[in-house]
This record gives sequence, structure tokens and C-alpha cells, in this order.
Amino acid sequence: MINANRVLADFQFVANRVSEFKIETRDIGTNEAKVHVTYDFDYNIKEIDEFEDKYTGYIEFITVIKAKIKNTILFKINLNMEGAFIGNAQKLKKDDFLSMLELNGLTTLSQLSRAYILTVTSLSGINPPVKLPMVNIFKLMQQKKNNEANKK
Repeated sequence: MINANRVLADFQFVANRVSEFKIETRDIGTNEAKVHVTYDFDYNIKEIDEFEDKYTGYIEFITVIKAKIKNTILFKINLNMEGAFIGNAQKLKKDDFLSMLELNGLTTLSQLSRAYILTVTSLSGINPPVKLPMVNIFKLMQQKKNNEANKK
């Protein structure tokens, strides 16, 4: 066995919380019509701080899900999942920490959001429960950068 202290990453996940959650469901009976589900994702880097020995960063992953039967909304879900991360300032440059926060932080929060939504929709009587698709974080980051560049 290898001691964990020898292989710990210089970037660590510290905590997460659900900063916002809203679910709206409508009873539409036992209609067997096809349900169309859409997923929208976004994120915000909330804060980055630098101390002598570490960086801290907070990032938010935003998920919006809508399910419709024809033009009738069956359910809507809004979830904002925040995460706190730290990085070893002795071994990482600030730009590297920011890149890791964006890539690794979003990957971590997307999977936590996936588990949260699966659990909550299951407990809410949505059958089958909602399973978030896997998100290509690289494409999400690129789309975000493109959208911000187009706004300028």
C-alpha cells in the first residue's frame, strides 16, 4: 500500500453546498405521450483568494432542466451547486490553480449535481428519475468563453 500523503494532489476539493434549488412539477395524469427533456448548463467562478501557502477558489455549477409534453411543462428543475477548492501555492501558479478550478471543479460539481438531481427526482415521484447526461467540460468552458467574447 502507498501512503496517501505521498500521492495527494496539489489541488483539493474542500466542500460543496446547494446554494439554490427549485423543482416544479405538474400532474398531467397517466398520459403516455413522449416527454421532451432539455438541459442547460452554466457556471461562474465566484471567488479566488491567495494566501501565503494556498489558494482558495469557489465555483458554481448551474443546471436548468425542463421537461415538456407537447407545449405543456411537466417539470422544471433549477440547481446551483457551489464548491470550495484549495491549491498548494508552493507548487501551483495562480493561473494553473484557476485552470484546475474551472476544469476539475466543474467536473466534480457536475457529478455531485447528477447524484443530487437523481435522488431528488426519485423522491419527488418523477418516474423515471432524471439522470443528467455526462457533460463535456472542455466544450462547456469553450462555449462560455465564446459567449462572453460575443457580449463584448
